[in-house]
Amino acid sequence: MGDGAEKIIAYLNSKGINVSGIFASEGFVRGQSFSGMKVISLEEIKEEFSDFIIITAFALEGEKSRIFYDLSEKYPLFSPNFPPYGEGCIDKDWCGQNRDRIKETRALFCDEVSRDIFDSLIEYNITADISCLISDNTPPEGWIVNNAVHIDIGAYNGDSVSEYVKANPDYRELYAFEPNRKTFVKLIKNTSAFRNVECINSAVGETDGVVPFVNKKGRGSSISKEGRPVSCVSLDSCFKDKSISSIKIDGEGAEREILKGAVNIIDRDKPSVCVAAYHKAFDLFDIPLWLKNQNPSYSFYLRRKEYIPAFDVFIYALKK
Repeated sequence: MGDGAEKIIAYLNSKGINVSGIFASEGFVRGQSFSGMKVISLEEIKEEFSDFIIITAFALEGEKSRIFYDLSEKYPLFSPNFPPYGEGCIDKDWCGQNRDRIKETRALFCDEVSRDIFDSLIEYNITADISCLISDNTPPEGWIVNNAVHIDIGAYNGDSVSEYVKANPDYRELYAFEPNRKTFVKLIKNTSAFRNVECINSAVGETDGVVPFVNKKGRGSSISKEGRPVSCVSLDSCFKDKSISSIKIDGEGAEREILKGAVNIIDRDKPSVCVAAYHKAFDLFDIPLWLKNQNPSYSFYLRRKEYIPAFDVFIYALKK
């Protein structure tokens, strides 16, 4: 019951489809209302409607997402893939108008795993059928480089830093950026046992300065039009005198700006890049095509964690 649900309802209404009721999981029904309708239980939906279709309007990852599959075995269920940030969506009409862009992007990917994930995402975006989705989060060979200088943007509480250190204990230096003050405290604590890790309490963008930032629970904190002012730096200004080996970017919708602020590093060092490609509607196409334009020698891969809807999709651009 948030802006994601509002986007879905607005889209359905634009197609002449009206929502007849809203239900929540057991334990989450507390007499609340949403979009002018009282939130009820599935049992109450079954009592009121003899025939209905379920449209999901929230996200779950990993084993928690099994609830969607369980429901889909009993009822017609669709899970629209609307982006967490910004407007627009990849639907049938958009795909029909952008066939060449889809083909151009698909041709970038170097292995069958990437192409299979890409195809499944296109089919899923058109159909909202969760049975289309496939996941494989194994980083491609070449992502881990010994004696590397690694940057982690959107380091959150240190989980991705820990994953990287475990996979690459022979790294040389690691820089972790996290603008959320409360989460930053957790980041410092959770990475304190690692050597040569510097935690930086700052947002990352296209230029240096100050940006409004909204602190939310979990991973939802982001640069916004309104919010608490926080410092913002570009990678080019921070690392103008240091060679960078790899960059991981999970910027809650700011990925393109972060990359633009690293054009000199990309040109100079040609670092391997792992970047989230799901926060905005067309990141799956815009980000790899932009990176290809900046460095034609990159090899591209696509990986996806188990998540419904299709969140946690990552582009890897690796040195050949």
